[in-house]
Amino acid sequence: MDAKPPRTPIDAELDWQALRLRKIVHKQFELWAITRIIHGLDDPEIEWVTQQAVPAREEGKRALLDLYFPQFRLAVEIDELQHVDQVEQDRLRERHVIDTANVEFWRWKMQEIRTLDDARKRIDKLVRNIRKRKRAQIEDQTFVPFRFGRTYDPTEWIARGGVGIQDDARFRRHTDVARLFGKDLAVHRSGMLRLTKSVQVWFPKLYPNKEWDNALLDDGQRIVQRLAADVNAGGDPEPLRLGSGSGETRLVFAHYRDEFGRIYYRFVGAFEHVGQDGHSADFRRIGQRITVDGVGGFEILRE
Repeated sequence: MDAKPPRTPIDAELDWQALRLRKIVHKQFELWAITRIIHGLDDPEIEWVTQQAVPAREEGKRALLDLYFPQFRLAVEIDELQHVDQVEQDRLRERHVIDTANVEFWRWKMQEIRTLDDARKRIDKLVRNIRKRKRAQIEDQTFVPFRFGRTYDPTEWIARGGVGIQDDARFRRHTDVARLFGKDLAVHRSGMLRLTKSVQVWFPKLYPNKEWDNALLDDGQRIVQRLAADVNAGGDPEPLRLGSGSGETRLVFAHYRDEFGRIYYRFVGAFEHVGQDGHSADFRRIGQRITVDGVGGFEILRE
């Protein structure tokens, strides 16, 4: 018998897209709607993510966006029929996601759909809207075409000259962020990375956890850093101490998880320490973008 030809490896990006769709197979209408949106766009330059995770206020939990377009900060929510009785919960969740992740929502309520033609028209309207957003960014010379694997590569962002809060830059490790600032570290596990006497990189979890109860508020313009009440079991938490005190600047790369549950760090802004009491500190955003040269030079573009 003739030997079977070797199996052709599946294209890595094709496999990656298929995995994203597999995550929603348990939601029949959501799967239909999302696949129609993606195939309606049919644009390899537009990135899309299913089940995008963003921090939730409840400890150890995450909010999941049904469909997310990072280049446009646009979240698409497909409300199945079970959402009819949880309108207030959805509203509060949406407000928190807007505060945390700085996104715009496009919500589709299944109970409002009467016919297949209704569904097609709504999807076609969204597809036209996304294409319009792309054209506007091209005209403004702000559109960056999606390229598989580029999002996570620090050399890509060094080549671009920096990173801003509107960029879909995702860094897998602290050491990848450190490379932006010319630091070649084998490992880094601390929550802080000092750059100068008054500037640090900060890697916070912006949701409650065992040690911290931090929050990104006011549409991303403010961070409140708090010690969790249970740091010292049975007593008051230790007073919060900041190394540099008032005026300290933090370049914040917050802790997130992607749709596959993998950790990444995203830049949410440059923040200045403006005050604190015994157990919490207040930071105000002073810049939405930083420039980097990859060899240690950086600049905060102030608002």
